[in-house]
Amino acid sequence: MLRQTTDQPPGGQDAPDPREPIALLFRDLRTSAHGLADREANRRQAVYGPNTPTQRGGRRWPRELAQQFTHPLALLLALAAVLAAVSGAPALAVAIVAVILLNAALAFAQEQQAEKAVEALAAFLPERATVIRDGVRREVPATSLVPGDVLVVEEGERISTDARLLSGGVPRATRSR
Repeated sequence: MLRQTTDQPPGGQDAPDPREPIALLFRDLRTSAHGLADREANRRQAVYGPNTPTQRGGRRWPRELAQQFTHPLALLLALAAVLAAVSGAPALAVAIVAVILLNAALAFAQEQQAEKAVEALAAFLPERATVIRDGVRREVPATSLVPGDVLVVEEGERISTDARLLSGGVPRATRSR
């Protein structure tokens, strides 16, 4: 059996140091090896929301494509194209505009692929997780995990959140030749 805990609440804080002593981690997350109290887990659920990957809704691609043209490099290249056109080098201006369009198309395509990859990964997340709450091991919906929960993970199980290993180990993958 492996015990793990979620490392950090959302909000853009710096990532915790994985070498930080467990006692400090428990202090920072206001939890213990006995897990959170049900009441505290419910409070954190209300504060942080469900443990689900954020998904964009609706048809946003026109705006996302337009945003590719407002990046500093694209704006700088647009200025260069204008200067090239004004200075009597229309071929250079056309080439620069082509670079801007190609860059925007490639960046947009990469973002679309990344979004599809996140959606595909979300399908692999488990629906339930085993946690220790109020000192008792229990199964809960994976969406109800909150920062400070102590997860119990056994061999072969998928982990439904970012976590820090408290005890046990992760076997190294061996290469077959």
